[in-house]
Amino acid sequence: MKNVRAIPHREVVHRLLKRPGFRQGYEEELHKLRLVEALVGLRQRQGLTQAALAKRLKVNQPFIAKLERAETHNFTLDTLLKVVEALNGELVIKIRQRAPRYAHA
Repeated sequence: MKNVRAIPHREVVHRLLKRPGFRQGYEEELHKLRLVEALVGLRQRQGLTQAALAKRLKVNQPFIAKLERAETHNFTLDTLLKVVEALNGELVIKIRQRAPRYAHA
């Protein structure tokens, strides 16, 4: 039986990030996941279940579950604001210009 060396996840991601198309998609998803992580954290710190949050929003619990798994792609700003309000949270958005990633010749 041939020994197979497993490549660590970090190394696989590092290699894939060198591909421009992959990098762009990865960064877009990372932004979404950070947003979802903040919503889940706020809900959990308040001791709310998904069902309790759903009741506040007058939606069903599976909707909250999908939102928290980032399966509800491209939810609207209105939806985001409603969720934040239901969590008695504050939405703070900071927009700034990115530093250049690559030197242009």
